[in-house]
Amino acid sequence: MIKKIIKNKSLFSFLLCTFLGFLIIIFNIIHGHGIYYLIDDFNLQQIPFNMINNYLIKNGEISFSWYNDLGSSFIPTYSFYNLFSPFNMIGYLFPSKVFPYLIGPIFILKYGFAGLFSYLFLKRYVKNKNYAILGSVIYTFSGFQLTNILFYHFHDVVVFFPLLLYTLDNLVYDGKKGRFLLVISLCAFTNWFFFIEEVIFLVLYYLVKIITHDYKFTWRSFFSILLEGLLGTLITMFVLLPTFLFTLNNGRLTSTWTLKNMFLFFPSRYLEIIKSFLLPAQSMSLGKRSLISAQNYSSSELYLPLVGFIFCLSYIFKNPKKSYTIITIISFIFMFIPILNSSFVLFNSTYYLRWAFMPLLIMTLMTIKSIESYYSIKLSTVLITLANIVFTLIIIIKRDTLVFDSKSSMIIIFVSFLDIILCNLIYYKKSIKRLKYITLFTCLFVILYGNFITFLYTYNNYWNNKNYREYIKYNSEFKVLSDSRSNSSSSCPSNLSNTKRIHAIRSFNSNTSGSVFTFFNSIGIERSVYTLVDINDKKLNDFLGVKYIIRCDNDDVEKSGYKFFKKIDNYDIYINDDYLDFGSSFDEYISSSSFNKLSNDDKITTLNKKIVLSDNQISKYKYLFSQNVLYTKNEFKFIKNGFTSNIISSDDTFALYQIPFDDGWVATNNGKSIKIENVDNGFIGIKINKGENNIIFKYKVPGLKIGIIISIISLLTSIIYLFICKRNVKLG
Repeated sequence: MIKKIIKNKSLFSFLLCTFLGFLIIIFNIIHGHGIYYLIDDFNLQQIPFNMINNYLIKNGEISFSWYNDLGSSFIPTYSFYNLFSPFNMIGYLFPSKVFPYLIGPIFILKYGFAGLFSYLFLKRYVKNKNYAILGSVIYTFSGFQLTNILFYHFHDVVVFFPLLLYTLDNLVYDGKKGRFLLVISLCAFTNWFFFIEEVIFLVLYYLVKIITHDYKFTWRSFFSILLEGLLGTLITMFVLLPTFLFTLNNGRLTSTWTLKNMFLFFPSRYLEIIKSFLLPAQSMSLGKRSLISAQNYSSSELYLPLVGFIFCLSYIFKNPKKSYTIITIISFIFMFIPILNSSFVLFNSTYYLRWAFMPLLIMTLMTIKSIESYYSIKLSTVLITLANIVFTLIIIIKRDTLVFDSKSSMIIIFVSFLDIILCNLIYYKKSIKRLKYITLFTCLFVILYGNFITFLYTYNNYWNNKNYREYIKYNSEFKVLSDSRSNSSSSCPSNLSNTKRIHAIRSFNSNTSGSVFTFFNSIGIERSVYTLVDINDKKLNDFLGVKYIIRCDNDDVEKSGYKFFKKIDNYDIYINDDYLDFGSSFDEYISSSSFNKLSNDDKITTLNKKIVLSDNQISKYKYLFSQNVLYTKNEFKFIKNGFTSNIISSDDTFALYQIPFDDGWVATNNGKSIKIENVDNGFIGIKINKGENNIIFKYKVPGLKIGIIISIISLLTSIIYLFICKRNVKLG
């Protein structure tokens, strides 16, 4: 049995990387009593998002989610978090509450498939397929992978990327059609953002291999690539089109480019990039990070386990004109020039190196080819050693500004020098088998250093097993809060909305309605990845319709006028009697231009008294504002993919709903379609008629209908194409 597994090298790569992943993750699972959790994004996003997505899909709430921020479109919000990834779909097979126990095993499975798929790509380029097994370990557990254990959803992308290059090679070298199309769809489904990165890199890969004659250019091959790439992408348009339209309004897309910052980073950024090649990975989190910066979520870690950059550099020296050398050098140039680097992240001026896993696969290929060809590493060893010494001296000289965890820094630097020594001892020792021992020591590095990185993320973590279980536990008693919005005190974790299924506005999510960004910017609050409204900002909570305040620990809630309501688990629930009802009418309005001239404090005060209208809206609706309008009924209810509002008014008036304005909203009043206005810099406003108003708002995802049509047509076209390809193969 063991001999058969070893002989089947694809299976062996899968099982080896699965086993190594198991040894990295299992101790944390044991520590978590069955739950694999770390810190920050992993705890507050990856687990809660998968739990709420599981619930929403099974509950039919697939258009609009009330459990993200102030509410947002479901598919575009979570498509970045791998909503349709095959690995996420494994979780959907189980109850939502089970996911915290599944995330560890699924994570291990990701490592296994990363090993398998990278092996499939690498094996073409080596004579001895055992070198491809070594390469699969190097790629699967690179510095990028280890530091990004915090970002669970990144790993799906790393898993499937080798398949892109593998199927492209199949198409160009072997004429095997159809596979590339399917993998394009798989990657686009998995994560639209990373798919853009992959397409850019794929174009670079193809062009360089054409120029260096690694690929033979033929129009037939070119049009096959173009057709399969196009069809594969169009199949996923029911995801991509709504996401594209939604993301256009994301406030994080705005960038502040100047001529200087287009071409130059500040000095520490260059140190960060250089460090990523020289030293093993470190954690990202504040208080856990070792070198250069106190925290860094750019994912700039490029170290290959044990082998580092030594063998890759020796390959470059030996083959300066080869395609892989050129691709790697071009990638380096992109990393060091801000505007070029940003091309992979939609030209966002915030620095990210989250596309690094792609050149890392090429660097892995160069490494194993260098080892197999027995290229000299003497020059590369000298250069890397000197670079490490210089870097270490800089760190020592500037330790007050560059060292944030001296113990971890010493370990990381020590490991880098130890790796250099081990690689040379193994490589030049003729009495031992180089491949066998490099593979063995690479695996040992992965196990030890993988657990070290996990330790860095969990050491002094503010979560303990008890309070994290409390956080992710759903209690049906929270349903009492479902009639309105909630907010939580500063000591409470974000995204309670996901785990408690309540309309809590304390949100930690990169993706939310564009109107949310617009509104908060209009009152001088920067909304980046968090929506954090302080509970002591009473007037803003009032305006946003926050009826319930959730207290954790001993935060002083009563000083702001909130009254104790009840206790649920370890959470104290308070009532805000002054919250503004959804559907409220106002006696006065203020123009947008006049509103913008107010101070931020005055703006919030004004929002509770007046409605903000554009000049055109004032011309259209000013007759509705009266001192004498009264409601005898105002009932509001959140429903699946929308909300209802029942109002009985003494006269015609204009009502505000503190719900993010979105082109996807459609509304009827007493069965008749009504106009929805964008008021208060991002919220919904409608005309209310005298008498009874039975209003129903439903959300239809913009672009979804046409996206589905394109996807169906493309899928049918692809099936015909695949059938023709298969038929031609049989005829051939």
